[in-house]
Amino acid sequence: MNKLIILSDIHGNLSALKSVVQDFRGKYQPDAILLLGDLIDYGMRSNEVVYEVTQLGKEYPFLCNLCGNHEVAMLYPSEHLAHFSSERGKKMLAYTIQNLQTESISYIQTMMDGVGKKEFILGEKKILCVHGSLKAPYWGKIDISGISDENYSGYDYVFSGHTHIPHHVEMFYQVNNPEMRNRKKTIFLNPGSVGQPRNQNPCAQYLYVDISTGIFHHNSVAYDIATEQALYTNEVDIFYRNRLSKGI
Repeated sequence: MNKLIILSDIHGNLSALKSVVQDFRGKYQPDAILLLGDLIDYGMRSNEVVYEVTQLGKEYPFLCNLCGNHEVAMLYPSEHLAHFSSERGKKMLAYTIQNLQTESISYIQTMMDGVGKKEFILGEKKILCVHGSLKAPYWGKIDISGISDENYSGYDYVFSGHTHIPHHVEMFYQVNNPEMRNRKKTIFLNPGSVGQPRNQNPCAQYLYVDISTGIFHHNSVAYDIATEQALYTNEVDIFYRNRLSKGI
């Protein structure tokens, strides 16, 4: 289980997901997949994405399948709706909830029992997977200022999503280990977003990591954006359609 594909923030974008799957099947031979949350919402094909993920799970083992903030907000809107920063976001979630099929809701209810983080060991590496951050698994963000938190020092890899912006940062914490010059390294990696990128690159984005060698690749894959945009209706704010072509 060394060769991993990390996917996050698919957000109901079936064309983007299919293009990513086709891409990593052609480039890599992964042992497993990590799903960091937010399969649904913002896009118009949440049901289709959930179904595609269930089929993907028959082909590859999922080492984690986290709930993101959009899944937990769908399951518990009274507790989480206030976290949305805009009225259009709240209305979009209401639209998604109204159109989710029973099968999709049932699957989401099984995703890590609603937990937004998971840790495990691969080989000699301790790994943390989290949608947001260690302190706020659903709504927090791991950024340059956040990685100084020494609670991350116990991990070798921290995979996170939520920001929709890929990153790679190597942090060295002070420890009592003269052999390693008293430094402990933690590698922070964010795959970016499959279906709603916000780094001004509209391509679908994902991450490949080989834990045994330390090799990783951030990947950007072109997909049929126009097909996804054509599915939006007047019930949804035009903002969510237009942002796909700009990666914002």
